[in-house]
Amino acid sequence: MATKISTLQKIAWIYAIGFLGVYSLDYVPGVMDANGKMFGLFSMTPLVDAGHLALGAFAAISALISKKAARFYFWTLGIVYAIDVVTYVFTHIGLISPMTNFLVNLPHTVIFISAVIIAAKVDKGAVSAIPASA
Repeated sequence: MATKISTLQKIAWIYAIGFLGVYSLDYVPGVMDANGKMFGLFSMTPLVDAGHLALGAFAAISALISKKAARFYFWTLGIVYAIDVVTYVFTHIGLISPMTNFLVNLPHTVIFISAVIIAAKVDKGAVSAIPASA
């Protein structure tokens, strides 16, 4: 008998595809500029590549294992990316314009906020705000 895949696991698969897609973009001609920046904005180094590959693999593995593993993945992702955003913002004050700092951090900010919300809310079995008799 096949086990049902939870919504949390399905979302983990989406994140796996996203992170592995970003990793693979480094190898698509025309995506990287002459300065090694993806779309002229995001610095892609071997360490960043390894991070995207690892997070994509971690998402896929957690999605395969269980809902509990997927929840752990999202809590971990949220914490790691929150630290990344705060570190980047403060280490680049005065080195790049505030708008560039905002734009560079926007994807990671969206990821850490969404990961925390997903970890905290998805598949928790919360009671509906609308009564069944309504």
